[in-house]
Amino acid sequence: MKSLFLFCIFISTISNLFGQFSDEKKMSYFFKSLEDSAIDKPHADTYGHCLGWTMYKDIMFPGTSIFGSMKNMKRKFPNTSVLSCKITGGDAYNNMFYTYTFAKSNKKEEWEFSKTNEFDYSLDFYVESEINCDTPNLSELEGLEFTFQIAKPPVSYLWGLQWSKSSTWCYWDDTKVNGKTKGWIRIPNLKLCMKQNEWNQIRMTGHRTSNGLYYDTMILNGKSIALNIFVPRAYLPVTWSDNYLQTGFQINGNKAIRKDHSHSIDPVMVYLKNVDLEVRKR
Repeated sequence: MKSLFLFCIFISTISNLFGQFSDEKKMSYFFKSLEDSAIDKPHADTYGHCLGWTMYKDIMFPGTSIFGSMKNMKRKFPNTSVLSCKITGGDAYNNMFYTYTFAKSNKKEEWEFSKTNEFDYSLDFYVESEINCDTPNLSELEGLEFTFQIAKPPVSYLWGLQWSKSSTWCYWDDTKVNGKTKGWIRIPNLKLCMKQNEWNQIRMTGHRTSNGLYYDTMILNGKSIALNIFVPRAYLPVTWSDNYLQTGFQINGNKAIRKDHSHSIDPVMVYLKNVDLEVRKR
């Protein structure tokens, strides 16, 4: 199994990583093959505290439940290690959220990533459950979400893309109006479906300024879409005490359509590989 490949490159005033010239020191941080990392094993590393992979239940309705699993696998696909993410049962429309949190440190401490302002997040995913692009109500999952967050109290920069079974796409707007988060906003004129029982690849890029964040591009299975969406920065609760970086992947549960189990949500299986993140300072 591959180990997490993590390194930082500092480039002098001669040139930066991309061959451009600059009078200011550039920095890039690469986090490679996160799918191979440990699950629920927090540890300290060069950049602070790493929580590794953690699984959360996203309950939509009080009093309901959802069950899921997450594990490293290296025999599902030939010569390929993957992270298996599953909904195994529960109630309709609840979700399972899988996150990788790293570089966590107290907001009072000097933070390695405080000046980074660009990111590039990509992963391959394999959906082993029914997806029907022509008849969405025959799909066994409601949707998928892909997120990246920089928490730097008192502000948060959270990028999120959501695909739904109707092949519509939304972006996340974390700002609040009258105390309520705006949430998912539909991206006009964008209808792209996922491939079932094949590897898909998604890549999202963005950057931030002092005023907010920008969604730059999304690439799905080789098709590049310029997003050019601005979202004002959001504020964290006053009790928030930590800086951190976090990538996320979520499976959104549907109302069960299968008859071979007793749950009101269908089991859904998704496998991840090549989960990579680059953060850098322009």
